Amino acid sequence: MPDYEATTVLLESLLQLRRKPVAFKFLMDESEYNAFKANQKTGMIAYCTAVSRASFGDTYKLTAKNFACSGAARALGFIDPGSDTLSGSRRVKNGSYKDLCISRDVSRNMVYCRHKIFGIGLTPLDKYEYTVTPDIILLITDSYDAMRVIQGYAYHYGHAKNVRLAGMQAICQECTSYPFETNDINISMMCPGTRMLAQWARDEIGIGIPFNKFEAVVDGILHTANPFERNDNKKIIEKKLKANGLEDTLKIEYNKNYDDGGYKGISEYINHK
Repeated sequence: MPDYEATTVLLESLLQLRRKPVAFKFLMDESEYNAFKANQKTGMIAYCTAVSRASFGDTYKLTAKNFACSGAARALGFIDPGSDTLSGSRRVKNGSYKDLCISRDVSRNMVYCRHKIFGIGLTPLDKYEYTVTPDIILLITDSYDAMRVIQGYAYHYGHAKNVRLAGMQAICQECTSYPFETNDINISMMCPGTRMLAQWARDEIGIGIPFNKFEAVVDGILHTANPFERNDNKKIIEKKLKANGLEDTLKIEYNKNYDDGGYKGISEYINHK
């Protein structure tokens, strides 16, 4: 099994995350649900709120009866989307889009899970104890660290060609069901619903990564630290790696970047920042 704690420590050494990476797992039947090690929620909670709390250390396993948000229940496969959602009529009626054609196009391109499930599990990645690897890793961070995640992805996979976002159903669809169904990374600028329910900071955005790509992304972040990070951040990374006993993982190279010699007239400032 992967060493989830070690991967988390390495990622936290390379980035300036304010939250833990969250491991998400579909629990297809009652036996899987019972075997998953997490706190069983008795009341109702919004899925995105559970993700937010998991990013600060809480653990959850939820069934349909726990879902306070019907949109998340549709996205993850607990209930059928319904014709008003699939047709786009519900969203055009509430003023989200200017006409039915656009609303239908948005609805058609929102990818919901095509399965029926018993429950889901959420834990900080470093607390994940289930015998089967997670399905999706959810990262909530700022735009700078999101850039570094994409650079880490590109190191192994090239362009993130399948990014799709509309500021709608951010955590449940853009960060969970869409990455799961496409087996690819996606980014979300969040949506008004999750910003109200989960109380994300203004600068926070979401990223969903299939676990089968996650470790490669972390490796890519590691390998691109020297070409892409500037000296100020390199000092922070070097200090954190040393504090976590990972100083042999990466030799920091100062005053050296991918764009050396690429600018005229300001190279002295750029190279030593």
